[in-house]
Amino acid sequence: MPPFVDSLKGRFRGTASLGAFLAATLALAAWLGYQAWDAALSQRRTAEAVLTDYAGIAAWEYSRAVRGDLDHLLGDAFRPVYRRLRNRLPSPEVAGWALDRAAAEQGCACPEFYQPIALFRYVEARRSVDIVPEELSSVAVGRLVRAILDRETGDGRVERGLITATEPELFDGPLAAGYMIAHDTLGGVEAAYGFVVPASSLEGLFREWYLGRQLLPPPVAEDQPNESLLYLRVRDPSGLTLFASNADPPEDWAGSDTVGTEYGGLIVDASVRPEAAAQLIIGGLPRSRLPLLAVLMFLTIGVGVAGLVVFRRELRLQRIREDFVSGVSHELRTPLAQIRMFAELQEAGKLVSEEDRVRAVSVISREARRLSHLVENILQFSRLRRRPGTGPPTEELDVADALADGIDLAKPLLTDRGMKLEVDAQEGLRVVANREAFTRIIVNLLDNAVKYGPRGQTVRLGAGRRNGSVHLSVADEGPGIPAQERNRIWEAYRRLQRDVESLVPGTGIGLSVVTNLATQQGGRAWVEDAERGGARFVVELPLADPGPGDREYGSPGR
Repeated sequence: MPPFVDSLKGRFRGTASLGAFLAATLALAAWLGYQAWDAALSQRRTAEAVLTDYAGIAAWEYSRAVRGDLDHLLGDAFRPVYRRLRNRLPSPEVAGWALDRAAAEQGCACPEFYQPIALFRYVEARRSVDIVPEELSSVAVGRLVRAILDRETGDGRVERGLITATEPELFDGPLAAGYMIAHDTLGGVEAAYGFVVPASSLEGLFREWYLGRQLLPPPVAEDQPNESLLYLRVRDPSGLTLFASNADPPEDWAGSDTVGTEYGGLIVDASVRPEAAAQLIIGGLPRSRLPLLAVLMFLTIGVGVAGLVVFRRELRLQRIREDFVSGVSHELRTPLAQIRMFAELQEAGKLVSEEDRVRAVSVISREARRLSHLVENILQFSRLRRRPGTGPPTEELDVADALADGIDLAKPLLTDRGMKLEVDAQEGLRVVANREAFTRIIVNLLDNAVKYGPRGQTVRLGAGRRNGSVHLSVADEGPGIPAQERNRIWEAYRRLQRDVESLVPGTGIGLSVVTNLATQQGGRAWVEDAERGGARFVVELPLADPGPGDREYGSPGR
């Protein structure tokens, strides 16, 4: 099996292994994130259940307190007033006075509740309703009395309570009625007595009881007032709100309880203030972990993507190294094979004629120069990679003389493939550069033209002054460089895919050495289209004596 197939299989296995590892990492992170989210959610549900229980405790405590206070208040009010109601119906002022006394004994300062707007008496024997003041509608009070009687069951005891209703004929707005029912010895209704007040007058009572009692256990409330911990509302079964500590209480963490049927089935709704949750729950209400989990997931994905990028980069570097080693091996193999072959022929005495010996020496010399060029290129590339930006010392060079050195080193490469070299160098040019670097630039550009141009082509080497600089150019008659690749060919190890597929030998470091050496000399390098269809590589270096007389430099010799 070819080695490159094994290499491809190894890369595929490596990529698949990394992909499986990253997928497992993401799955583990997702599972751990879900577990953390579920634990936080469970903790939050438990905390919210505790807050809901606290709201239920507050509603129960308040309804129990209201029931007890109303029992005492109505009992104290009816005791002095309605003892006389069996004989005559007193005026509302008398009932108000009695309620005032009862309130004073209870310590309740709610004056609106102690000013009845009407009194009523229902006598079962006569089945009639007496009202004070008489101008109020007996029909409306009769409906109120009937509602009281319908919801009570007699057991021989005197019963009392409170009921709310909406009777616009009797008063402008909802009403509340305190009542007492007297039963005969057989358990039947003997009579019903009561007073009527606006339902709004109950708000003062409920507010005072709300502010005056602690509705949560002291270890939990820590002497904090109810209004800093709770929202509370009292309503009747029809939905009429009699008291609300807040206009818009929250629906979360809420509980409710009923005051009792004897008090009209009043309902107490309680809910915990969101800002009080931290005080009522040890450690506070757990916060949502979703933002943190989202960040962790993104970080995990980011690390996974970074790992994949690094792995792909490593694969690319591995491929580059393999291509480089393969290119160097190919470059070394050919001249070494030539040198070894002619050396073995000489050693075996098979080069009999002088002509054969001269040819053998020429080939050995030429291939040795090629090896020397390759080794020098690798060494130069290694030095540039180790010490980027630090160039060798420069001097003032005669361009024609320096070009001759480069041409002399590269000429065997040209003649080996039957190529011609045309040189058009402007006279008297002097450049500031390092001689060895200058020569290496010329040799590499000519070597590049030899490798990628057709056999028998004419390579054109030019040097001219332009805009205070010296432009060196090498033009070939090869396929040229695509526009999208013209910046990337200067990168180390970069070779065009078409050249790799056509098995053109090369290491991918020649042009990288050129551009790095040019930069170190204070110049630059680029590639453009040649007039005869190939590519022209141009290197710009600083002129030693910039001044007038620059000519527009294009393609030298044309």
